[in-house]
Amino acid sequence: QMQKPVNPTDLKQILQQIVLGKFTFDQERPYSDSAFNPNLAKEMPLRILLAEDNLINQKVALRLLSRLGYRADVAGNGIEALEALHRQDYDVILMDIQMPEMDGIEATHRIRRDLPQWRQPRIIALTANALEGDKEKYLAEGMDDYVSKPVHVQELTAALIRCHLAPTS
Repeated sequence: QMQKPVNPTDLKQILQQIVLGKFTFDQERPYSDSAFNPNLAKEMPLRILLAEDNLINQKVALRLLSRLGYRADVAGNGIEALEALHRQDYDVILMDIQMPEMDGIEATHRIRRDLPQWRQPRIIALTANALEGDKEKYLAEGMDDYVSKPVHVQELTAALIRCHLAPTS
């Protein structure tokens, strides 16, 4: 059952669940009225790296991911994100744009340049600079998606679903 007016993000999520065969029309919403699907990580497993310099933003993002069933590693800047990628592969990087030492754009450029195609993670830009044209700018810089801060669970969930559904190289 959907509330009116229909939220486009909720509608898209339900349609994606129908396409994936994970939703039946006679069931209650599997996670009640909450925006969180605590089983998302089981349904759509992803290895996630959070590249964020702000401690509070780290805690908020990790809590959101945890409530979706995900565990994420943390890098405090772009240099640490690159070092983490040398230690292991990730499916998704939640990449803050403005970080000290190396920002998210430079880190993205280096990832796209240095990693072989089969190791390329999906990169989701995280930024409070939600201005007209920013999404297009970050996509042109090599990122795959964009979520504005403050991060809303519906927006984050939709971006993670898009990452999971994206074709692999």
